[in-house]
Amino acid sequence: MVKVISIGAASLALLIGVGYFFTIGFVKPMSTDLSVIGKGKPVLVLAYENYSPDGGEALSRLQKVKGDYHSRLDFVVADLGTPQGFAFADRHKMFNGQAVFLKQNGEPLEVTYIPTNEQELRSQLDSKLATVE
Repeated sequence: MVKVISIGAASLALLIGVGYFFTIGFVKPMSTDLSVIGKGKPVLVLAYENYSPDGGEALSRLQKVKGDYHSRLDFVVADLGTPQGFAFADRHKMFNGQAVFLKQNGEPLEVTYIPTNEQELRSQLDSKLATVE
């Protein structure tokens, strides 16, 4: 019985470890570097509060499409738990889970919520990019 429990615990630990390294290796975290704004590439900035369902869900939706847009659009998080992120969100009158699309020169185009439907999100990103390209 002890052997079965030991094998089960070891298998679970291995599975968790593999999942962790898979996530770290293949899902790159969203940058918090707001200094990329105005540097010649459009930027989508998400106002994000740690441990908040709204911000976490919006971040998750953006992570799903980020790979298809990263060559044309920078994705950045304004972490509301930091002075810089809070000041950015305050300046743009953003709340947790909202995003602002900024033109290549840093001028804001629109503050919006991230659509829950992936196709709608892609459509919104395509539309915004079409206005600035």
